[in-house]
Amino acid sequence: MPADSAPRFVLTAALAAGMIGLPASPAFAAPRSAPCYTGEVSSADRATAQQLKSRMTGKRLGAAVNGSHLSCARVIVDTVQARGLPQRAAVIAIATAIAESTLHNYTQAVDHDSLGLFQQRPSQGWGRPAQLTDPVFATNAFLNAMLRKYPGDRWMTGDIGAICQKVQVSAYPLAYTPEVDDAALIVNALWPQPAGTTTAPPPAAEEETPTGPYQKALHAGGAELGAMPGRHEVLTADWNGDGKTDLLAVKGTGTATGKTEVHIMDGASKFSRLSLSVATALGPTDETYEYAMGSHGDDKRPDLFVVRKSGTASGKTELRVLDGTSSFRQVAAETITGLPATDQRHRFAVIDGNLVVVQTEGTKSGKVELQIVDKASGYQKVSAVIVTKAPAGPDRDITVTDWNADGKPDLVLLHKSTTATGKTGVQVLDGASQFQKTLAEADTAPGVSTHLAVAVLDWNDDKRPDIMMLQTTGTASGRTELVILGG
Repeated sequence: MPADSAPRFVLTAALAAGMIGLPASPAFAAPRSAPCYTGEVSSADRATAQQLKSRMTGKRLGAAVNGSHLSCARVIVDTVQARGLPQRAAVIAIATAIAESTLHNYTQAVDHDSLGLFQQRPSQGWGRPAQLTDPVFATNAFLNAMLRKYPGDRWMTGDIGAICQKVQVSAYPLAYTPEVDDAALIVNALWPQPAGTTTAPPPAAEEETPTGPYQKALHAGGAELGAMPGRHEVLTADWNGDGKTDLLAVKGTGTATGKTEVHIMDGASKFSRLSLSVATALGPTDETYEYAMGSHGDDKRPDLFVVRKSGTASGKTELRVLDGTSSFRQVAAETITGLPATDQRHRFAVIDGNLVVVQTEGTKSGKVELQIVDKASGYQKVSAVIVTKAPAGPDRDITVTDWNADGKPDLVLLHKSTTATGKTGVQVLDGASQFQKTLAEADTAPGVSTHLAVAVLDWNDDKRPDIMMLQTTGTASGRTELVILGG
């Protein structure tokens, strides 16, 4: 297979031709496959398959469609919707899966080491075997490759069969086009329809697209950074003062240097260029540590606040600030704070050099609570507890930004989703009101987000904050991948 010649942050693998090349012979024993959903095929999928039989005319599946096929197609559709992508993306993905596997989640490789719905190959960088037989992972891997090979939503126009082929780089380039009509029928049957509409395929010009904040992807791609196993966090800051939000990855363990490392991706390059890669003044920092960006001095260069929450000799929360002007090679401040030991229920941010500790669950009030540790007192003076109006609970992340441009930092709470149909909730508490007033509240498109890093930035300079979600491990490309949902 020819190698892909896309830029370095794009998949650089030759992609599988897959099951397309299997001979059609009565003596051929079908490879083993696994269901796409746990449990029995739903009666709804069986009924939908029955309705589609007379209209399906493709070479690979056609009138043989059944409920099992529809259950696998439903996973693809759900995953596309979770990414905030429109129906055309699902048509492209399902046309590919029909041609490659006739919508079977193959767990046994027959054509080289090809596996799963899309017959992706572990040896070509798509992922590990167990990942490629996970229909959600496999679909996301396909979509990631499509978005990278067709930047700027160029996949929204042009021949669908040709788009499938460019993503797959198959030895059988003509196999996809005959399946496009069947794929469109399946997607139209499975895609939720507005009340009062029928399941007839809508004209292309009327295709529905997600509306509202955080429903549509402004950008999806890879960062100039490999996967990040071990202890790590992803932060944002304007590191180089160019007005663009940069992406900072702090690696606490598993580094080549044996120290805590910082890697900065330049926002002006859409995170495709590495601005800084450095071993800091600190040794390894494990799960008892947390990181935050903020300004400790007057040089306007962001500094790295490293908080040790527990396991300290003092029995209190301790703080080290790594100086940004030294590229984090020097310690600007080091102190035992006035806070007692903290734990995984507590998250940290920096506002005007002050350390803000936010308790997101297990509070006495049942609400998210915060305290401010005063910089002027050498981080000894801790404010009274501020009870916000946001409910406390698990799976919450925080960030601080001036959401409404009033000069007052606001608190952004992100309630991550644990299910494919759940949504990540975004709630912004107004700093000017001591976090008592809600500035904004919205949900993203559906999808699991507990395994993702989440950050806030203004990606397209429209003065409306956008949400960035990053997957730092387990990606098909082996690199950190991200999607930005427009606000």
